Amino acid sequence: MGAALDAYDRERWRDASKLLAPLLEDLYLVLDVRVIAGRVEYKLQRWRAAAEHLEFARAGDPTDMTNMPVLIDCYRALRQYDMVDQLWEEMKLVSPHPMVMAEGRVSTAGSYADRGDLQSAIRIMTHGGEPSHVQPHHVLEWYVLADLHDRAGDPVTAKRLFAKVAKADAEFYDVTARLAALGDE
Repeated sequence: MGAALDAYDRERWRDASKLLAPLLEDLYLVLDVRVIAGRVEYKLQRWRAAAEHLEFARAGDPTDMTNMPVLIDCYRALRQYDMVDQLWEEMKLVSPHPMVMAEGRVSTAGSYADRGDLQSAIRIMTHGGEPSHVQPHHVLEWYVLADLHDRAGDPVTAKRLFAKVAKADAEFYDVTARLAALGDE
């Protein structure tokens, strides 16, 4: 298991998958093995296999929301939008750590954007007021919200949000390029 975790940490997804194969044969019912297998399958974009492993882990510990955003994103990729909505509702009831909640919000909003419903995606991403102390999850949410506004044809709001992201973290994804593309309006 240690070698598989090391490969995962080094982002060597295929190596991790190969190392997990014999473990899955012997330890298929062990939650930790299934979680890492689900995470690896997700990184390899094998959505159905990832969802199967993560659902097993979720059944074993329904209160653990750590992997819920990944599971939501698997169902988004599989276009199983009813499952996305169901899992998002479950997640909102538990209200996990803010970063986990933000990741779940991003995956759910992404599913609405995939469906062509940018306004619902924007609503999901719009919540709360201005934080007194900016945390990484705030920056992530602002970036995604800016992208959604840009895609929805609202460059003014997109630029304002991308500027907030750049102020908090000028190296965040491609925020500098996104701001440059929006120009001086």
